Amino acid sequence: MTTYLKEDFLYDADLLLEDSLDSAGDSSPIVASQAGKVLDVAKEVDLGDGLVTGNMIVDVSDIELGTDENYEIKLQGTNTTGFGSDFVTLSMVELGHADTVVGTTAVGADGSRFVVPFRNEQDGTVMRYVRAYLLILNGTAETITTKIWLSIKRN
Repeated sequence: MTTYLKEDFLYDADLLLEDSLDSAGDSSPIVASQAGKVLDVAKEVDLGDGLVTGNMIVDVSDIELGTDENYEIKLQGTNTTGFGSDFVTLSMVELGHADTVVGTTAVGADGSRFVVPFRNEQDGTVMRYVRAYLLILNGTAETITTKIWLSIKRN
């Protein structure tokens, strides 16, 4: 018997990091590594100067897992607006074909939801700005359509 847990999280449009939509609002699947975008514009969120914990919610509406596809969805943080070269990975989830991820089962499917805990601190440094980053590591027909957003708790 399989048990399914589908939690509801408070949604705030200001915390949306990726919507897989183009500037006209039409679906625009991701086929190459990129920072998260909302309506085709790079998106970062200013969490302020305090410690924040919460979840990165990754709703996958469409994903190709055919033979060798492998994806990493990261929440990155920095203290520099614009995400120059000084940023860290705060949390991450890996999706992909069974041959590309640890284990023997593919991770991810159309309609999947991943709840990835995070905090905007690393090694004592609080990161003010965050963004999603989708890294496509491998694949012959890689494509993913997803909505990524944060559900947060200020400490």
